[in-house]
Amino acid sequence: MKRPILVSNRLPVTIGVDPTTGEQNLNDSSGGLVTGLRPLHEGSGGLWVGYPGAEPSEEIREQLAERNLVPVDLDPQDYVDYYDGYANDAIWPLFHYFTEFGSYVPEQFEAYRRVNQRFADVICDLAEPGDAVWVHDYHLMLVPRMLRDRGLDVHIGFFLHIPFPADETFRILPQRVEILRGLLGADLIGMHTYDYTYNYLRSVRRILGIESQSGSVRMRDHNVRVEAHPLGIDTQEFITQAYSQEAERFLTQLKRNIGDRQVILGIDRLDYTKGLLLKLQAFERLLERSPRWAERVLFLQLAVPTRVGVETYQNLKNEVERRVSEINGIHGSPLLSPINYLYQTVTPGELCALYRVADVCFVSPVRDGLNLVAKEYVACRDDGGGTLVISEFARAVSELGEALRVNPWDIEGTADELERALEMSLGERNERMMPMRSRVIQNDVHLWVRDFMTSLEDTDAVPAGVPPMLTSTVLAESLEADFKTAEASLVMLDYDGSLREFSDRYEDATPTDEILDILNSFGQRNDVMVFINSGRDHQTLREWFGDCPIDLIAEHGAWMKLADENEWRLLGVLDTSWKSDVAAVLENYVERTPGSRIEEKETALAWHYRQTEETLGNWQALELVSVLENTLRGEPVQVLHGAKVVEIRQQGLTKARAYDLVLERFGPFDFELATGDDRTDEDLFEHVGDNVHTVKIGSGNSAAKVAVASPRSLREMLMALLRAKTELGRP
Repeated sequence: MKRPILVSNRLPVTIGVDPTTGEQNLNDSSGGLVTGLRPLHEGSGGLWVGYPGAEPSEEIREQLAERNLVPVDLDPQDYVDYYDGYANDAIWPLFHYFTEFGSYVPEQFEAYRRVNQRFADVICDLAEPGDAVWVHDYHLMLVPRMLRDRGLDVHIGFFLHIPFPADETFRILPQRVEILRGLLGADLIGMHTYDYTYNYLRSVRRILGIESQSGSVRMRDHNVRVEAHPLGIDTQEFITQAYSQEAERFLTQLKRNIGDRQVILGIDRLDYTKGLLLKLQAFERLLERSPRWAERVLFLQLAVPTRVGVETYQNLKNEVERRVSEINGIHGSPLLSPINYLYQTVTPGELCALYRVADVCFVSPVRDGLNLVAKEYVACRDDGGGTLVISEFARAVSELGEALRVNPWDIEGTADELERALEMSLGERNERMMPMRSRVIQNDVHLWVRDFMTSLEDTDAVPAGVPPMLTSTVLAESLEADFKTAEASLVMLDYDGSLREFSDRYEDATPTDEILDILNSFGQRNDVMVFINSGRDHQTLREWFGDCPIDLIAEHGAWMKLADENEWRLLGVLDTSWKSDVAAVLENYVERTPGSRIEEKETALAWHYRQTEETLGNWQALELVSVLENTLRGEPVQVLHGAKVVEIRQQGLTKARAYDLVLERFGPFDFELATGDDRTDEDLFEHVGDNVHTVKIGSGNSAAKVAVASPRSLREMLMALLRAKTELGRP
């Protein structure tokens, strides 16, 4: 295993002060992440980089060094602006969809940038070739790109422990480009669920204009994989704590105080994302509908203090306490209160005792990155008892399918499920709990660490879907032997961006004398069949290449004209029923996008934005693709985003189908070559067999076998193949 360098906002220790002597001391921190990463850190000789929370004394620095813990020294005001400011007043509320709480202060982002740079500087001083740097969470989202720009020979991983929001929400962030590009410095980005990875990749596409393929983003200097790795818990530790002496003593006390009442348990940080007021409202509705539960049930809500000095959180605390008093006053009695509200922390043993005594665990955040409380409860219930009621917005729900699922905003529905949980038979509770427990135990935090590190180590493999870039000379040499000896060859050449460079104006990309000479030379050979296989309309191709002895395929495979024929042939049944609706959408985008234009073909419509200002054009194109994909769902069309063009074409008329018809009529061939430069050529590359030589022009992901840098490289390669045939002496 490579040496890991773990990077988090805080070190896995806290610096305390002895009240008697005033001397500093180190205390181990707790929490699921620390528990999971500690064995990796201690067992590998790796380092852990983070803020120590206070200025460490020389003695403490020595202790940190002995434990391979590296403190990042920060300006105190920078830390406040970075942590309390940008991280928790901008990113945290926005990523949890609480846009009304977001505060976007430019000076706080500059502090966020400075702190991220300070972390990156420390890592660069420590890193050695081959190390695996694993950066954690939303506080440090700029660090991966900062490390990448330094040219370190390391693997860079990043894990986000909170949700990544939908692109429509993420776009609110003023520094959205910097954050997306910061993360794209990593080799591997991990998130809890596939929903979050989808949201991230969609934002990369909509905001940066960078496409992804199979969960990978191809950057100029590396490949970025974006994967779902749901975090687990240290199940063995929770099971041990659940039956510790401390837990047994506390459990005995709890049962004595609770009596024969059933217990609904809530364990939450006092944060607006946890939906505490909605929980209280749902429980109150249960009591209003069924007053009998007031004496039969105890709702025990533990609220763990967090960010106590922030006004938003103080207001939430006051409102929760007011509602608890109000509900107890209305539905309680002199002897029993239906709600026991605790604003405090508890020990691990006490927490596990609470899980064991709870008949129902009520987990209902309005938005949660994952939620480990649900998993902790399940792990502690080895008796098969207990029922989990969980919000559909806690992403752990995807792993806990046997739980009762609720929408926390649906007060009536949540009250229904609470009552269902309270009335559930022991047999049904067991049937639901045991599969979840088995799953939680199997997928613990240690498996999460191993899976992520294994995936990170695999990033030194050749990026999937990225063909090797060859020079024109090397590519020609690799093809010459087969091409020279072939009795019958097929050469299919894409035009725009492939054989011919793009021009600012779409209509100005006429073939040069060099291109015409190449095509004429190929076309005059009896042993080579050459097709221009283009997205251009068939009238334009006839005008440009009508005098060349070559064959033509137009509109991405819709039309074909052979060199010895005068008429074009439609390669299917024409269906234009969708055109008027699409044309109206495209006209709207032409009006909104200066420099764009519509091209109408018989089987397709294309929106060109080659003359549009680049940022605006990319933005509008990505939005247009999303609009068309949604509005045309179920229609017999395909939406393609090519190079500076969005094309909507009739389904079924493709370059791949045209290739099949050529093969059926004129094949077999001893040598086959197909070229292309963008997404519109990928259906052909993916369709042809292994015996076909496929070449992508330009960099990026492709199903082609190899790539060349430019149209010029392709032309040089074609001329080299012609010379090879000529040297052989074949006509």
